[in-house]
Amino acid sequence: MTNYEANHYLMVKSIEGALGREILISDAMSAAMVLWDQLYRNQAPWCGQDVKSMNLASAIAAELACQATLDFQSNISGSKRADLMNNQIYQNVLFDIRQWTEYACADGGVVFKPYPDKNRLAVEYVRASRFFPLAVDSRGEVVSAVFLDRTQHNGRMYSRLEEHVLDASGVTVKNYAFCGGGFLGLGKAVPLTEVPAWSGLSESVTLHGLTKPLFSYMKLPMANTVDPYSPLGASVFARGVGLIQEADKQFSRLIWEYEGGELAVDASVDALLLENGDMKMPSLNRRLFRALDLDAGDSDLYSVYAPALRDQSYLAGLNEMLVRIEDLCGLARGTISNTSNTARTATELKILRQRSYSTVADIQKSLQKALGNLVDGLDAIATIFGLLPPGRYDVTFEFDDSTIVDRTTQFTEMQQLVEQGVMSKWEFRTWYLGETEEQAKARLAEIEQGRAEDGEVH
Repeated sequence: MTNYEANHYLMVKSIEGALGREILISDAMSAAMVLWDQLYRNQAPWCGQDVKSMNLASAIAAELACQATLDFQSNISGSKRADLMNNQIYQNVLFDIRQWTEYACADGGVVFKPYPDKNRLAVEYVRASRFFPLAVDSRGEVVSAVFLDRTQHNGRMYSRLEEHVLDASGVTVKNYAFCGGGFLGLGKAVPLTEVPAWSGLSESVTLHGLTKPLFSYMKLPMANTVDPYSPLGASVFARGVGLIQEADKQFSRLIWEYEGGELAVDASVDALLLENGDMKMPSLNRRLFRALDLDAGDSDLYSVYAPALRDQSYLAGLNEMLVRIEDLCGLARGTISNTSNTARTATELKILRQRSYSTVADIQKSLQKALGNLVDGLDAIATIFGLLPPGRYDVTFEFDDSTIVDRTTQFTEMQQLVEQGVMSKWEFRTWYLGETEEQAKARLAEIEQGRAEDGEVH
């Protein structure tokens, strides 16, 4: 973890001072964001020599991100413009989508920020620790924000603030550069030209006609219990932090039980060989033997130390904690806990998976919304800077639902609905193949035409 992230509160205050504007991040939210980041990086403040980490936070975020993006597909289509947008940049975003969904799960959200890179479209990914909301709309969605970029140049720390403000005239983007301040602040204002990578940036530009922000914020759907009024999302493991700490402690007790219960042999010094004046241990594992000055009158030269382990009690307690963490974090029981000792029917297993399915489905909705807004931003950038030819576009999304649905059974049921006339063939194609209504109907027309031509030949 960087010092910057450890001093998130101080950075918020420094940005407020530099811009003369309020950042919509409360002190409680700032502290929670730092803690979530520490847990995700496996650097929980309670861990150390006596308490070992199970790295549960990272495992939870990774598991939910994996389920949410498993076999996920999305495409932009409808025109040459759409095809270029899809192939030039959008599919590259999807290639990294699991990683950034995991960051969103850990931090409570992540930002996709499109921008023009010379004559091409590009997307910058911004984690929550470098995203500072300035204003929200009537629905509580962030519409104005500041982004922080930091770099080292000539041995000095430079910071750049990129301010996006949406108002009646459009979106105004301003850039500010600062030097110094270390990890506790911004330092003094300097020209953008002091950093070669920033020298080509405009200090201020207004993009007229825009009614939405250019950036797209993927906010996790879980309620924010740290600050219910914050526009920022909460980490997927936010509600389980206290129990994660207790699980780490219990895990450490289990490790100590194994270490303390290792087999050892207390041996009299008379039972050990002397070699050049030093005691020589037997050829077995040296840690099994401990030389002791036993009572000379004791007839036993060896005494075996092999206490009975209480690991089952510790394991049972740890497993119960893991089950509670699953409940709090929206995971199906058995995801990180052990349920193998309990017999389950197929129906019971389906019910147990329902919690994960609900959580994953909500994350997928947030992801779909964020990617849809990203495409709108890409389209706006392409239009403003003339990067792509004019044209319409449609975005399709296809998520894997095998977490709860038997795909084969569902396919059979859908086929029956088509045969019974309850569902049309084009609806079936949109469900199964992920096509748009227009694409499905066009393809069905081609198939019917091909059959008619084959009939004429024969």
